[in-house]
This record gives sequence, C-alpha cells and structure tokens, in this order.
Amino acid sequence: METSKNDQPRLISSGFVALDIVIGIEDPLTPRFYGGGTTGNVTAALSYLGWQATPISRLSSDEAGDFVKTDLERWGVDTTHLAEGSPCPTPIVVEKIFLGKDGAPKHRFFWTCPDCGAYFPSYRPVLAEAVEHLKPGITSASAFFTDRVSRSTLALAEHCKSKGAVVIFEPSGVQDPAHFVEMLRLCDVLKYSDQRAKGFSDLLSNHEAALEIQTLGAEGLRFLLRGHNRTVSWVSLASYDVKIKDTAGAGDWTSAGLIHQLFSNGRRSLRGLTKAKVTEALAYGQALAALNCQFEGARGAMYQLPKKKFVERVTDLQSRSTGYKSRAEVEEASSDRIVRMRVCPSCLDHETGLKQTASKRNTLVNKTEDDSVIATSK
Repeated sequence: METSKNDQPRLISSGFVALDIVIGIEDPLTPRFYGGGTTGNVTAALSYLGWQATPISRLSSDEAGDFVKTDLERWGVDTTHLAEGSPCPTPIVVEKIFLGKDGAPKHRFFWTCPDCGAYFPSYRPVLAEAVEHLKPGITSASAFFTDRVSRSTLALAEHCKSKGAVVIFEPSGVQDPAHFVEMLRLCDVLKYSDQRAKGFSDLLSNHEAALEIQTLGAEGLRFLLRGHNRTVSWVSLASYDVKIKDTAGAGDWTSAGLIHQLFSNGRRSLRGLTKAKVTEALAYGQALAALNCQFEGARGAMYQLPKKKFVERVTDLQSRSTGYKSRAEVEEASSDRIVRMRVCPSCLDHETGLKQTASKRNTLVNKTEDDSVIATSK
C-alpha cells in the first residue's frame, strides 16, 4: 500500500543547488551530469526515500538549469520554486575522480572552467522579497535544511520552524558572520566537517542546537546531544568498510539518512531524542553513504541500482559490525585536460561571438562586459 501524499513528511530546503559534472575513472571522456550541490543532493535523496521535497533556490532557465530541474524531477522533487528566468546563471561544479599515489580513488572539485579558465557561476541566495511571497504556501513542514546562510534563508528557516519543522544547518563556510551566528542560534541540528570547521570554529560556541554532529572523514563521525537526554561527552561512530570508488556525497547521504530516520514528525521528534535513537539514525545515514561510495558521483547509486536492490544493499551494510573507511581528502588531480562541457556560460558566449564574426576576415571578438562579470563572479 503506497503512502498518500498527505502522509508523507515534507522537506523544505534552500541553499546550494547546482549542476554537477562528474569526470570519472571508468570513462573519463564521457562526463556525467547530475543535479547536485549539498542542498540539491540532500533534497533528491530524501525525495528518493519517500519525502515530499521542495527546494527553494535560484536557477536560471539556461541549459545547466534546465538539466538540473529535469534531473531532480526524475526523482520526484518539486521544482516549482527553483526560480526560472533568474538573471544569475545556474551554478556549476566539476568533480574529477582520479587515483592517488596510494592507488585509492580521490576527487577534486573545479570551480573554474577547464576550457576557458573563467569562474563557473556561483551560488546566489533567493531574494528576500521572494521569500515573503512563498511563506503563505508553506503551512507545514517536517524539516528545513540549508547549507548556506542569507537573510532570505534565515527568514525561511524561522517560518518553517514556526510551522513545525526541525531546522538542520550544515555550513560549508561563513559568508556573513552575523547571519551565520543567527542561524547557529536558530537551528536544531548542526552538522559540519571537522576540516571545514577550522574556518568558523570560533563561532560554534554560539549555537543552541539540540544535536551537534561532527564528521571526521575516514574516522567516521561523533555527536553531542543536548537537552533532557543529553550526552555528557562526544559519542563516536566508526565508518563502514567498503570498496571505495568515490566519496563525494557521503556527507549528504548521512544527512538525508539522519533526517529520514529521526524527523519525519517534525519538532515533536526533538522531545524524544536519545543517544540510542541518534546512533541508529546516523548509522543508517552512514550505510547510505557507504553504498553510494561504491559508485561514482554524489548520488551515483540512485542511477545504477534498482530501488529494491538499493534497499537490500543498505540493509546488508547495516548488519555489518565493521566501519566504513572512506577518505575525503582533496588532492591535486593529474594535468589531463578535461573535455569541454558546453554548459559554461563564458565558453558558450565566446563560441557564439566567434560564429558571428567568422565572415569578418576571422577577426577575433573581444569578450563582452557580461563575460567579464561572469568570469569574476565567484
């Protein structure tokens, strides 16, 4: 018996949604395209797990944006509020997977186009006035997730919290310290990488989250639970031991598993948090991550496994007692040239300019002012 839409938990998310271009080891001349970004991945994963999932972000109606929307819709994501017609090009990230000196797969993220050298379009927050128009349509939610902070994100988080949502904050860095601290005080769950936290460790004392999670790469993770059932010290969880192909997206799957297991009932779930429940939920999230690490791409397992087999393999991982040892270090990739993607706005504009002037004695056209803005917009 299928769950009706009214019975499904609902996620509202706002943050980094982007086009992920993956250059794998298996077929490096054939890049693969996915809807991605931390918020995009967590949103798609929860939709895959049975949630109503609605991301609120700024994507353009360019080729990259159209692909992201189509891909997310494939997994049941509600893309109504991935704004069309935005003047800001859709963010793009290239992930290249390669073999490290020890023979193990590593990955590196590229934020500039390997063909023209221009910065890819970067994240732009939803406009604050747009959020005010969206609020009346958000009458209930189980969870709100974000990995970026802006005035509009704070407004969304506060509104969703008032409608029953648990607020999960997974920072990647600090753009505006004042906004960052405000989100720390607003969130119920704070999850961050020990490596990334080095850039904002001095601000973490301001948080009031009931659950704090620190990921430790190959060493697993640890958490602190506050409130009535608080833990007196960090509780550590080892990681699963699997054959790694790509560790990108491991943290996103861990977040999705945690949210799925603990917060389908929204804020009511916070009252019943215990060490045992959090441990079980995080172990499930780690099993999802371990499975995905056996495929290339931040959500590769979703594309390469039937849903039934996906569930079976996660269950099998959960039955193991050993930890999964993924490595998330970012090392220098080889100097091999990445094939042209034809989604970089600077490359596309440049190619268009060349075609328009081909009949004019092959005179090269200078880049337009708009090209320069895109190239320096990171």
